Amino acid sequence: MAEAEAFPAALAGTMAQLLPVLSTGQLHAPSAPFDVHQDGRLLRIPMRTYYHREQLLACTHLADDAGVLALCLGTRHHDGHLREACLRQLLLQERAWTIPFVVHLCGEYVLEIVEAIEAALPAWNGEALARYLRENPAYVDTLERRTISYWSCYYRRRYPVWEDYPARRTMAALRALALLTPR
Repeated sequence: MAEAEAFPAALAGTMAQLLPVLSTGQLHAPSAPFDVHQDGRLLRIPMRTYYHREQLLACTHLADDAGVLALCLGTRHHDGHLREACLRQLLLQERAWTIPFVVHLCGEYVLEIVEAIEAALPAWNGEALARYLRENPAYVDTLERRTISYWSCYYRRRYPVWEDYPARRTMAALRALALLTPR
């Protein structure tokens, strides 16, 4: 149950009930977690998950936190289309513990995912997001370097001006949020 380390301890009971259902017949265990901090707690979030698509989608419709936990883990799925579908639903949630899963997607190569995040940022809890970004400066630097690499490798022709690239705009918006003065 390594996935439980990706969430606050208060969700451990819900995770204990969700994971046996979610991981039934999964292709293999989640891969190489990355570490971030949220509100002083270390979170170990899987880089990729390999749940069966139908099983994951069914779990995303569970009530309350269980469905949201499944959406979070779905944003780490090896299928980019499924990551995007889970993200779009996750962006409608108001839980601060979803922030690490959304922010991580800003450093990935699927442009439609980054564009969805960019569009949703103004409606998000800016204070919680800013706190998370300030707590993980080296991690945010890594995400920004990834956006540069993906732009250079895959999107430079489509966006010849770096400032026009959606991931650059999204990272700039995150950087601006991180500079907000805490209350």
